Amino acid sequence: MGEKEEEIQEIHDLPEFSWEERSLHLLETSKLDEDFAKIKRPRKGGKKHRVRCMSRPMAVPEVIIELQDPVGRESALRCLSVFLLEKRLEDLENYNRTGNLLLHSCCTMALLLQELVSFFRMMVTQIPTVRASKRLANVLTLYQCIAANKETRLEFINTSVPNLLQPLILFETPLEVFENVRAVALSVIGILCQAGDPIIIQWAVNSDMVEICCTCIAMGNELTKVVGMHILEAIMQDASGLWYVCSPESDHLLQKIMTTLEHLGKNLAVDEDPSPRLLFHIIRCHCLLCYDMRGYRIVTEKLPKQISNGYFLDIVEDFPLIRDLLEEVLLMVDRVYDYLPENLDDVLYHHSDVQGEKETRSHHTNALCNSHQPKFMHDQIVCI
Repeated sequence: MGEKEEEIQEIHDLPEFSWEERSLHLLETSKLDEDFAKIKRPRKGGKKHRVRCMSRPMAVPEVIIELQDPVGRESALRCLSVFLLEKRLEDLENYNRTGNLLLHSCCTMALLLQELVSFFRMMVTQIPTVRASKRLANVLTLYQCIAANKETRLEFINTSVPNLLQPLILFETPLEVFENVRAVALSVIGILCQAGDPIIIQWAVNSDMVEICCTCIAMGNELTKVVGMHILEAIMQDASGLWYVCSPESDHLLQKIMTTLEHLGKNLAVDEDPSPRLLFHIIRCHCLLCYDMRGYRIVTEKLPKQISNGYFLDIVEDFPLIRDLLEEVLLMVDRVYDYLPENLDDVLYHHSDVQGEKETRSHHTNALCNSHQPKFMHDQIVCI
């Protein structure tokens, strides 16, 4: 068997990555979600696979050129996808270099767009197959690489390709695997927004990404919900994004966010095995809303009872980070008496060295925010 045949055989033998590795783990702020998931469900062991077919010099440009061959395109997409998933942490320079090559090489973006259009046609005429869905996921992995590169992300937005992902994100199908593909498509938006670039946040706002995230949180699986909430949080961490969400002109949007969080909290309350990371993000969204006056008022009025009455006390006690964040929200809305009546003395003692409620919030938030400073005018923001 020649060298070319061996490489083709290796492509078919490439391993499958978990859907969380293909979506959530590519978000820089997802480390806590990984920790919650590991505690809830231990990670399976296994030998890390090395993509030998991509180890030769110039292999990446060669495989990108192979995308132009309709027969070998599916194998090339999978090979590039696996390479990028492995290299994004251990070889960031090559990961970013690949993003530049994908965006600027001749015909590549057009070919990837052709893959999207082919799947759109399948969405209309028939139920997408598992094979087609996984092929689409490989295309989305390439888009993730372009979105993650600070040199290409703005150009990527200007191509309007991220806007074309909206039909994929909102598409409903009985095919179970597509629910995870939805999360991968949503993660492309999440990778763009996580940079905190005001231009990208404004693009997300103008492209109705807040509404789309609320819809995905309501209809998607846990992975989709978590990725969608990451995007909401990234938007609300920006001054213009938070102002847009909480402005009087967007009152319907603020109400939709609160309704979505309330329904999610209710569903979590009746779940036999509630997800700690979903609870964390529910509380964190309420916390972020409190840093706008209108958001603060509506959170004070409509904070879900499941959050404020100690319903999730078992989870809170198991995860000190969630407990601290919950105390932060309850102190903000003056509901700490409802939540911890038996432990009230401990709570007051814990905060007795801080003068005033505003200073208490700032001190407590500083303990939670150990990575970077907030980017807008408020005293502090929970940036985990």
